[in-house]
Amino acid sequence: MGRPSLAVERRRQILEAAARSVARYGLAGSTQERIAAVAGMSRSHVRHYAGNRDELIDALWEHVITPYFEEMHAALADRAPHERLPALVDYLFGPRMARNEDDLVIEALIGGAMHDVRLRGRIYDSYARLEGQIARTIREAAPGCGPAESLQLAYALIAMAFGHSTLASLPFPAARHAGMKALALQMIAGLGEGRAAPDGPVHGGHLSARTAEERSAGR
Repeated sequence: MGRPSLAVERRRQILEAAARSVARYGLAGSTQERIAAVAGMSRSHVRHYAGNRDELIDALWEHVITPYFEEMHAALADRAPHERLPALVDYLFGPRMARNEDDLVIEALIGGAMHDVRLRGRIYDSYARLEGQIARTIREAAPGCGPAESLQLAYALIAMAFGHSTLASLPFPAARHAGMKALALQMIAGLGEGRAAPDGPVHGGHLSARTAEERSAGR
């Protein structure tokens, strides 16, 4: 296999440097000059290979979040539909989602999105796609589960997993982890047994069930 192109290699180095910078200095403190210094490059090289700061931050978000999505897909691949939900819970509440060096970067980007409409839209788009993908996995495993119910459950699982990961560095008893995973398994138990929710808008995210599916399918 040939070596990656110089542009691909430089871009990877810049994104890794950006991640280290954001983890240490925060999003606001990670100027292009600082990222360039961490990468051992000039600012002009950073702009050449990664674009302006907005483009660099967009690429950084994809750099840190995409591996999690890919690993989740791999964890569900080659499984029968009824086996995917337990595997999904295993992944969401497993060691890969525990605290790690990427969390500081992800949390800094989400925090920065509170003051940056463009970045907020980028991050929301990623999580809305994830919500749609998990909801589809739920419906495939439990055909009696309607779109609105599956989206609500998908959102609950994402929120539980993200919140659990955020609190993982605090000295809560180890039993909390097992309890959270057991609660998630209880939520998916008995899905679709004569209690499918009617189709309709899922409020709060300003995204209807149909729209979420269409956006997910188009990715």
